[in-house]
Amino acid sequence: MDNRRNADTVRDMKAPVVLFGGQSLSPYALESLSHGKSALALAVERARSFPHVSDVYLFLLDTIDESLLPDGCILVKKPQWTVLNLLESLAELSQGQDLLYYAWADCPLLDPDLTKAMAERHLRWASEYTFADGWPYGFAPELLAPSTAAILASIYTAAGKSQTETPFTSEPVSRDALFQVLQKDINSFDIETEISPVDLRSFRLTLAADSKRNQLLLKRLINAGLDRAEKAPELFKAHPELLRTLPAFFQIQVSQPCPQRCTLCPYPQFADPSRNDFMSLDVFKSILDKIVKFSGDGVIDLSLWGEISLHPQAVDLIEAVLERPELALIVETSGIGWTPSQIERLATAARNSVPSRRGTNNLPPLSWIVSLDAKSPERYREIRGAGYEEANRFADLLLPNFPGSTYVQAIRVKGAEDDIEQFYRHWKARGAEVIIQKYDYFSGFLPEKRAGDISPLTRQPCWHLLRDMVILIDGTVTRCKEDIHRTHVLGNIFADEMEALWQKTHMNYMEHAQKNYTGICKDCDEYYTFNF
Repeated sequence: MDNRRNADTVRDMKAPVVLFGGQSLSPYALESLSHGKSALALAVERARSFPHVSDVYLFLLDTIDESLLPDGCILVKKPQWTVLNLLESLAELSQGQDLLYYAWADCPLLDPDLTKAMAERHLRWASEYTFADGWPYGFAPELLAPSTAAILASIYTAAGKSQTETPFTSEPVSRDALFQVLQKDINSFDIETEISPVDLRSFRLTLAADSKRNQLLLKRLINAGLDRAEKAPELFKAHPELLRTLPAFFQIQVSQPCPQRCTLCPYPQFADPSRNDFMSLDVFKSILDKIVKFSGDGVIDLSLWGEISLHPQAVDLIEAVLERPELALIVETSGIGWTPSQIERLATAARNSVPSRRGTNNLPPLSWIVSLDAKSPERYREIRGAGYEEANRFADLLLPNFPGSTYVQAIRVKGAEDDIEQFYRHWKARGAEVIIQKYDYFSGFLPEKRAGDISPLTRQPCWHLLRDMVILIDGTVTRCKEDIHRTHVLGNIFADEMEALWQKTHMNYMEHAQKNYTGICKDCDEYYTFNF
């Protein structure tokens, strides 16, 4: 009797699915992905197979072309989606329901079987929030109890009212928006986690049609038979070639000269001190256009070698990237040679840049890395020479102009741990993001000064062969940043097609997948470092 009553209760449950597109739904989500169906259509199809589903809701902008949408969904449109009105909409929709599923509308591999296991766990333990961990993003929704969204909305509102710099009511929705709000008072929630039997987070994959790169990945994986999360570990292991899609991180040298001769950097030893060349603005723009055409999006890193502040058109170069909403920019600098007026101009340009899907890392349009390397003036002078006061003033100037996207960096080497600790504490207290970078000896070119070996126990294929492209000031494209002697030249960005240049390193990547390391790769320990 009791069992039958419980079964009837389960059968009568109501659980709506919300698929969020909002302002960040990529055009790729509406393109044909598999058997003539788009990622959005596949996401809706899979969502309908979740346990106890009553209705599928699409949260989209009011500018969406409804002719591209699948039938049978309830469309909720707004001129702008923010974290606040998302939470309020979820809270309203949750009333009278038993649970609510939430996922993004560009995830065509949402797994009904995995979701069923999550729903059973969620209901069994009366969880307020349930999520999956250990799988790539895109396999599983988030599950909320009926009251959770309303509680999150109140937490978010209370936290937002204490902000003084930016209006919280206009904060855009990120993929982890619900969890970010939940973390503000995480101990107040009953949370359940469905953990993958094989931890796949190290692959750093996003199974969402949010970019040209991920659209290509999805096509490859679906064509290879991936339709459930449980198949992923074996497929990734057996077919590493599927995971190398398009370059995402582009290190470009735009300046030949550098104001310092750093002892931890190889550039002073191989640079020609008689050359003061700069990449022209028009040439740089042409490279950016090629990158957008080939990869669709990307993160630009300036300057690979040399100091960008010495470039006579440094601000124009940066603004050229900001004018392309598909791109995000990282500026690596010594902090020497900049003026306050330049920073004010760039801060305004970054604020006014068009919001977009800047890469797959949700980076702001412009971020800074200031290489300081030391807290004490004496240690700084030993490593970098003169310029301590100017570089530190520059970092202080960036903090209010680029909050959350100003990084200060120090390289950790043997014998300098005390200074590194002081460096970290000082800049964290000032509100900077701090990067403690491992020492790179460039495959034996520099003396061995590593403070410790932090390499993985099992060597993996190189991240840089998987996702980076290096472009020197004359257009030369080398295998990677470590190839300072140009022993592995792939071609020239001005003479060769980007696809041909990119494919030339595919064989090297597959050699790594087969545990075969040749040339500069043999003695390199940068393979496990990951750029933005």
